[in-house]
Amino acid sequence: MSTQSAFPTGTILGYPRIGPHRELKKAVESLWADRSSVTELEATAAALRTRTRARLVELGLDATDGSIPSSFSYYDQMLDAIAMLGAVPARFEHLLDADGALDLPATSPLPGAWMTSRRSR
Repeated sequence: MSTQSAFPTGTILGYPRIGPHRELKKAVESLWADRSSVTELEATAAALRTRTRARLVELGLDATDGSIPSSFSYYDQMLDAIAMLGAVPARFEHLLDADGALDLPATSPLPGAWMTSRRSR
């Protein structure tokens, strides 16, 4: 008699979501600069998720048992979690968009909203 585990046999946390050539970062910043559309950003993100999922399956994770996380963030996972949990401080609530997500770079002149590396400073 064989039994099937209720849990995945392996999983991965923190696998880079931006792409090997920072495609997601470039697509997000292109949208912010009005050089591309939301549709183009979504297409880039979907292609990256598909490639990442295929690579993780190739590396031995199971695509059907929850081994590969299905969560995704275009910009900042922590900001997304804060908004999802309703933990946005009152002084930043005006930055929530119609869907309840924090739209920090697009709506705020606050410094540090754009993605930069320490090397570029």
